[in-house]
Amino acid sequence: MRLAYSAAELARVGLLAAALVLLSVGAYPGSARAQACGGVDYNAMILKIIDGLPTGGGYSLSASHVELPTITAHNIGGGHWEMRVYDGHPTHCTGATYTVYAHLVALLHNSGAIRLSPTQLRALAVLRTMPDGTARTDGEGPFAIFNSNGAGAAALLKHTGTGFSFRDDKLMYARPGDFLKLFWNENVGSTERGHQAIYTGHREIEGRDMICFWSSQSQKKKRRGGHTEPLYFPASAAAKVQDGYGVVCRPRSDIKAMIFSRITCMEHLAAGLADMAVKSAVRGATPDLFVDDYLFAIRTQPSDHATLDRTYGILRAAPPVPVRATFADSGIAPLP
Repeated sequence: MRLAYSAAELARVGLLAAALVLLSVGAYPGSARAQACGGVDYNAMILKIIDGLPTGGGYSLSASHVELPTITAHNIGGGHWEMRVYDGHPTHCTGATYTVYAHLVALLHNSGAIRLSPTQLRALAVLRTMPDGTARTDGEGPFAIFNSNGAGAAALLKHTGTGFSFRDDKLMYARPGDFLKLFWNENVGSTERGHQAIYTGHREIEGRDMICFWSSQSQKKKRRGGHTEPLYFPASAAAKVQDGYGVVCRPRSDIKAMIFSRITCMEHLAAGLADMAVKSAVRGATPDLFVDDYLFAIRTQPSDHATLDRTYGILRAAPPVPVRATFADSGIAPLP
């Protein structure tokens, strides 16, 4: 499915990015990413994108049956290129959440709020092979970074300078529209079990503490408290858990750790992808050939949460003052 936006909506995105500029600079002073961020509520845009996507469609982890988003770049004349995104079904959790990320990039690029080169647009596509024909694996290029164990969304935001990540067990800082990595066990890397989602809220269902989120998942049964019950719960009385896209809730007791990743400055994306291309120069100088060595390694090796946090600057408490100032455009209320 390709989302359609009205001319008024596209214009509004462009005006927001152009007009609502903060006095603070970006997270990378002294670099191309030191430009000011526009005061855009990307969380609200992400939630609107989710609203426009279908529900269901099926869930699959099988390489031979999973459908990942199709992302294409089209020359529309006058030196302009358009990014188009089509979601695929059935898909898994990172396929679903990367689809939302790609729709956000397309909306911003096509409206003129950000400007990516044709090479950068193509680098954001879901690429299954390397130039030599070998299979692309976790950590190799933007999608394969996002798709990795550990915290793929946190890694991609870190590499592109477009946001930041944090832990928030008390849910005092998280906002609907944050990307959310859920860990079902205590492990990181080759032995971890987890789920990539987009946070939609925190609520009580049948007297139990629940974390609610949008993603692609499959309903199953789980033993809890001596009896068997559904793995996921509907987010409202009128809702139904379906295999594939949808908002569901999971008991807080099932979750061993959470990492929230918030997009705050997509104005940095082009420069961030350019940085990735420079760092991949020995491999061909394009963003899709950038390799995250940590994510590549933990495909087959275990790691730990402390190393994960250090690698991607994942905050464990209230952000320090420089980060609070840098990301003041995200509409975050100060922590008590």
